[in-house]
Amino acid sequence: MNRHLIRLFRSEEKLARLVSWLPEAFEIVRNEMPPRNPAVGILREHILTGFFVNEFGEENVDVPRDGVQRGIDIRLHGVGLSIKTTTGSGTSGVKVLWTVDALQIGREISRDYEPDCDIILVNIFWGKRRESIYYIPVEVQQLVRNELGDGYLHAAVGTNHRGISISAAAIRKLKDHKDTLSASVDWQVTGIDQSPYERWVKYWSEKRST
Repeated sequence: MNRHLIRLFRSEEKLARLVSWLPEAFEIVRNEMPPRNPAVGILREHILTGFFVNEFGEENVDVPRDGVQRGIDIRLHGVGLSIKTTTGSGTSGVKVLWTVDALQIGREISRDYEPDCDIILVNIFWGKRRESIYYIPVEVQQLVRNELGDGYLHAAVGTNHRGISISAAAIRKLKDHKDTLSASVDWQVTGIDQSPYERWVKYWSEKRST
């Protein structure tokens, strides 16, 4: 377990910063991206990475750039962390691998896969207040993986859903485990009206004036 994330979830003041401002940040991203655009997940990841850098200091947040461990999005105080976001209950679609050959390689992945880093999972429920942010330590994932065996993963196919995902049954067990920490979020839509091009207009304006 990452003691720094545990302290974050147990600090009312620090956690309040995250749960209070996350919906607005995610709403801005939603306005910038067409519906169901897979790039929205990357932008949400950037938002959370920015929060961690702001909270823990740039020197303590490392973003791997070599792709050696593709499941790890950042290292927080040296501990690997995967950032997952999904709209709705989050009992499906939490991918561990993107591939167009999900059915072909699904059995091999299911047999060999072992969790190797912590997970921050964010479920988005627009217009509702729900339990939404979960810190799932790698130790919890390993226990559930051993319990469910091949049932831990699921091969998803379809135009926008190809890949190997953590199964719905596994997600429920991961969320309900006593060592998983969570926080509720009020996902009210503010109706913020921001052009998706606004920041780039500002960018080019600043470049033009230099």
